[in-house]
Amino acid sequence: MDHIPSTLELLQDLLHIDSQNPPGNEQGMVDYIAEYCRKLGIPYTTYTYAENRSNLFITFGTGSQRPLTLLGHLDTVRFDSAAWTYPPLGGEIHDNYLYGRGALDMKYFVAAAMTIVGRLHAMQDRFNGPINVLFTADEETGSSQGIRKVLQENKVRDALAGSLVLNEGGGFATRHGQTLTYLFETGQKSVARLRVSIPELPDTNPYFPTLSHEKILVQVIRRLDALKLDTALPRSVEDLKRVFFAENTDFSASDRRLFETMSQSMITPTIIHGGSRNKQLPAGLKAAIDFDCRLLPNLGRQEFLDAIEKAIGDLPVTFELTSFSQGYEATVGPDLVYLLETALQKHDSEIESLVPFITPGSNDGKYLKPLGCDVLGFAPLSSEQPFSSIMPLIHGVDERISLASLTFCEQVLQDVCLTYLTGDTIRE
Repeated sequence: MDHIPSTLELLQDLLHIDSQNPPGNEQGMVDYIAEYCRKLGIPYTTYTYAENRSNLFITFGTGSQRPLTLLGHLDTVRFDSAAWTYPPLGGEIHDNYLYGRGALDMKYFVAAAMTIVGRLHAMQDRFNGPINVLFTADEETGSSQGIRKVLQENKVRDALAGSLVLNEGGGFATRHGQTLTYLFETGQKSVARLRVSIPELPDTNPYFPTLSHEKILVQVIRRLDALKLDTALPRSVEDLKRVFFAENTDFSASDRRLFETMSQSMITPTIIHGGSRNKQLPAGLKAAIDFDCRLLPNLGRQEFLDAIEKAIGDLPVTFELTSFSQGYEATVGPDLVYLLETALQKHDSEIESLVPFITPGSNDGKYLKPLGCDVLGFAPLSSEQPFSSIMPLIHGVDERISLASLTFCEQVLQDVCLTYLTGDTIRE
């Protein structure tokens, strides 16, 4: 590394590195970032728990202010090169868009963070508190070789505890009518896997099929689809509804569906097991159905089970949660909202407001909430790449980021970090 690369050059280099997961190999990413840190004299530590499954941690700065943490993952989902217009590992620019697997999820944030940390390291004597950067492995397939292991390291856990965390998942533009609003993630839904099973009914005969078990499955699906779970809403959802679900809100049908997904609990049937010749069903069962449940975080495990019991308990079925990961909602005060909103508006004066939302997805941020951290999804993109346009590209074919979005992310994130840490802004 003969010179200090720009954010664009960093991102292109990162896109050239194959970090698909599975099979999982973040070593090339860590080696590249480590060389960048050595070039700039930035202290770092790597943590490796399986071959080629590396994580990298940076911390510097002192002071009594609450720490700031930038969190990013280094792995990507898989790709099929034949389906892409341009090579997924090519890092090629076409019509002012940079193409590559991970361009949006989330190597652009990693590249911007590298640039910003390089600048901040040279002015740490002005800090009111420390900054941490954690780049993790294995986020795409459960984090068992990434943040879940790294947080067992005392040095990392102690540094991150109680910090304000900026992570993927938000900082995206959306328009309703003529109003330009930005969304930032303040929490994640709980993720539950529910299985409902139908034991063999008495007096059934395989030679005289009646579809009795299948009829019960249909009843289960209909009842759970109609189940109303959200009697009390988190603060973020109330704010989202107030802004976006007014009677005069001008939304397309697809955008409205997207916002409905973010503002209510969802129970979705995913796999149906049935049929007299189905060898995967345990003895004594004639049918089963698996549900993917994305629940607003104020709904607890037992409260959810009680609601299921009330909805289908009178049917001849059994049910169980095969997994449950509790969601969360961050505490976000007006000063923090003002900080993020001001940084956005400095670089796009058309932005009118910043609105929180609860993501239906899941990422590494959930593992930091138990440490007393407030985790925000704030990896801003320019308004020319609105929320509705990036959703199909994340994990999709021809994943790409506009050059304007990359610059916007670097500038906004830099202003947020420096203002938070020093109360000042960088003047070029």
